[in-house]
Amino acid sequence: MKHRFDGISEFVSRRGRVKLIKLLLDRGMTQTELAGEIGVSQPAVNKWLDPHETHPCNENLNCILKLAWEIDKDCMMEILRKELALFEKLLYYFEHRESAYRLET
Repeated sequence: MKHRFDGISEFVSRRGRVKLIKLLLDRGMTQTELAGEIGVSQPAVNKWLDPHETHPCNENLNCILKLAWEIDKDCMMEILRKELALFEKLLYYFEHRESAYRLET
């Protein structure tokens, strides 16, 4: 059975997705402009910024990444590097606490 793989967007947390959206908004893009570029409504973009609401799906995140690359590649890459560093720390913690997660056999 084949599984769909959405590339780097599969590894970006909700927090990272919000940071990428805020990057675009901080660089002068409005929520309405961002929504138009992605093909969603402005209220959808607004919900993405609310921690109690939804976040952009991988397909929409890929559009956000393309826009961020064009607007501020260096800042976008820094956000992604921090995401990777956090994932590595979590993986290390999980690996070294492995016995706590093993099931008795």
